[in-house]
Amino acid sequence: MEQNALMKHLTPFRRRVRLVLAWKYSAVGGTIGLIFSLLTDLGDWLGKWEAEPISVAFPIATGILSGIVYAFVRSLPAEAVAQLIDRRAELKDRVTTALLCSETSFTEPLREDALSHLASVRPSQIFRFRLTVWHGAMALLLVALLVSNFLPLLPLPFLASFRQDRKEAKQVVENLNQVLKPIVEHAKEPEATELEKAIAHQLRELYKRSQRGRLSKKEALVKAEKLLSEAEKLQRQSQEHIKRVSTKAITAADTLKESMKQKAMASQMREMKSLLERMREIERQLQSRDLTETQRQLLEAEKQLLQRALSGMGQLSQQELKQLMEALKQQQAMLQQMLQSGRNLQGQPLTPAERQMLEQQLQSLQQMMRALQLSEQAREFLRKLMSDPNFQEAMKLLSELQKQLENLQESQIPQVSPEELERMLKELEKALEELAKQYGDDEKIRELARQILEAVKRLKEGGT
Repeated sequence: MEQNALMKHLTPFRRRVRLVLAWKYSAVGGTIGLIFSLLTDLGDWLGKWEAEPISVAFPIATGILSGIVYAFVRSLPAEAVAQLIDRRAELKDRVTTALLCSETSFTEPLREDALSHLASVRPSQIFRFRLTVWHGAMALLLVALLVSNFLPLLPLPFLASFRQDRKEAKQVVENLNQVLKPIVEHAKEPEATELEKAIAHQLRELYKRSQRGRLSKKEALVKAEKLLSEAEKLQRQSQEHIKRVSTKAITAADTLKESMKQKAMASQMREMKSLLERMREIERQLQSRDLTETQRQLLEAEKQLLQRALSGMGQLSQQELKQLMEALKQQQAMLQQMLQSGRNLQGQPLTPAERQMLEQQLQSLQQMMRALQLSEQAREFLRKLMSDPNFQEAMKLLSELQKQLENLQESQIPQVSPEELERMLKELEKALEELAKQYGDDEKIRELARQILEAVKRLKEGGT
């Protein structure tokens, strides 16, 4: 019997060995991949980078596939397979001897003996799929990764405060997204500045993390303040840009609309930033163990009102806004009554710390009411102004002026000096500022809209 016949009988065993090796090496590769995935996910939790699902799954899949591929391409000599068969099937080196012996008169009987013993052995009997330490490590790491990804959704009692913290962080980001919505929308335009694009990108990343429960309330408040500061910086840059455009008198209609939008948003950003700072202060105070029961109750009440106020900036209906304002006024009246009587909720004399806290809360309540009033007044102001016939005619004239200026040759640019054009457009800006101070007076809105129309007409006459 030739050696090739023995090698042919060893083929099923070699195939089985490779399958078992693939089972083991895939666990090794999967474990290594899971370690990288957990590190990637940890970086996402810490806010170092954003871990997309594909970036978490890719190292795991790569590790498993690498282990399988290695098992099928690695060298696997027939001698090694023969030794494994002899050891596991207890054949006393029959197969190894028959494979390695030189051609002699004893070779044929040795090979026949080895084949007769091999015939009674199945590959699956001696090469089995077993769970190893690597499989255990892979399972534990996979559970850890799943817990890390679904932690905010797990209905466990001891995670209640964690889920509430993530819920409040999500609300903070949604409120911020509402206030900075004009910037996000304008960042999509071709003429958007790098700062606008950066703010929009940061806000999108913040929103994604909050939706996945990866953002704590403390971090959300800090990042919200940072984004509002950058938005204020953008506001200042926009005003400078508006001034430059006004001097050239080329896009007067866009200038006026942009100015109105910036003014309406600026007040909301300032008020929201103040409310966020107060929210952080409340969170810090609530962590103190030295608070009295009255102090803790007052802080919790203020926190709830503050959350409602932040949610209501630009989003509440008239009825909801009215209810919230009533709640703020009731809280304000209660605090004033406590200060006047000098007694807390339990009827005991106010301590100096409690009195100081009451005064701080009164200031905070006034800030909340002012923020809500500004938000509502800004919307009402823009609605009334845009619907005024005089203002609509002014916008039409400005658009006509813009088209006329674009059609002129460079030598035909308006005879009026740039300084005069700037002065005229400043009249428009001044009229808007005066109009913004009279949100609730319809008659004054109509009067100032008429003045805007007259200013635009003078501008048009001077520019053509």
